Amino acid sequence: MSGHLEGRRAIVTGAGLGIGRAAAVKLAAEGARVGLVDVNEAAAKDTHATIESAGGEAVVLPADVSVEEEVEAAVAAAERAFGGLDTVVGNAGVLLAGQDDRADRLDASVWRRVLEVNLTGMFLTCKHGIRALLRSGGGAVVCTASPTGLYGLAPGLDAYSSSKAGVYGLIRVLANDYAAEGIRVNGVIPGYTDTPMNDYVQRPEGHERIIATIPLRRQGTAEEVANVIAFLASDEASYVTGAVWAADGGMTAV
Repeated sequence: MSGHLEGRRAIVTGAGLGIGRAAAVKLAAEGARVGLVDVNEAAAKDTHATIESAGGEAVVLPADVSVEEEVEAAVAAAERAFGGLDTVVGNAGVLLAGQDDRADRLDASVWRRVLEVNLTGMFLTCKHGIRALLRSGGGAVVCTASPTGLYGLAPGLDAYSSSKAGVYGLIRVLANDYAAEGIRVNGVIPGYTDTPMNDYVQRPEGHERIIATIPLRRQGTAEEVANVIAFLASDEASYVTGAVWAADGGMTAV
């Protein structure tokens, strides 16, 4: 362990798979104790086993981030386990491929579900996570955003894109709200990352079409995004707040 986060007490939502799993493993490798929040308890337990086998410390915290009582309970359980919290990684999200669509074809129930998890769930994670940070005297929040929240580059994913635009706005206003109380709030923008969320992309045609839009000409890994999350959570980013850092191979730069 390199120890950049030695002694930190963290929660990561969506810690069972993909970027959330990679972020939890990375934070633990850097010395943090990590609460693994996920609606999929089996997946969170698998992440827990990976962390503990490497000598890290973690606890499994089953919760649906769209349900406030469950988020509040998960945060409270992490505080009890670790004696407080100083790091919150809001990452849980859904992309309902095959159901999300352009507005004239988008069922309102799909819109509501995506917003409930991706935006309301992020708000609830930040609400109760920041309350814990305030009790601990400050800390860092990192939220997973998306290029789709900045640009209209995902036609037909109108609910997902709108939810991530909301996350981008939430990051900026929370950074302003809590800077004076020692809490930094930042975001990471994963590009086309090799995670289960992107399994819907048709291969090889769709995959190659997306790769052609990326200056680095390859798909990113969850671990590469996790490295940025860990940096933003660390003291090395002590003068960074209200920022959204791209880990997208240059996709949003061109």
